[in-house]
Amino acid sequence: MNKIFDLIELKELAEEVKKISKKKNIILLFGDLGAGKTTFVREYCQSINIVNQVSSPSFLILNTYYSKNNFQVNHFDLYRVKDIFELETIGFYECLNQSNSINFIEWPEKFISELNKFEDRTLSIYFKFIEDNINQREIKLEV
Repeated sequence: MNKIFDLIELKELAEEVKKISKKKNIILLFGDLGAGKTTFVREYCQSINIVNQVSSPSFLILNTYYSKNNFQVNHFDLYRVKDIFELETIGFYECLNQSNSINFIEWPEKFISELNKFEDRTLSIYFKFIEDNINQREIKLEV
């Protein structure tokens, strides 16, 4: 799916991902800084009644959110992660293997060879700026 979205329309994308994520619980988010990755995660979390406030995990590397029915959302930002040892230290692999959870990963390209091990459970979303319109993004889903 390739589509142009206004940032305020990301709820539609969240609904589409909810359908797909029943089988794919690792969502790789590609895009430049400010492209809408965290905004999308926020929309997804609102759509499943997350009780926590959703924010960027840039400095914490991992934010975890819970819905009222105890569904868990793990939101990673791998931009500052240096190596696989650091992934292990933050419980990355444990999170990916949890049942009743979904994992959103920003900056996955840093560890794509590791993430390819989970290819059967992975959905990739690409956020691209639209020239001359700061409120729109071209978004591509790869199942």
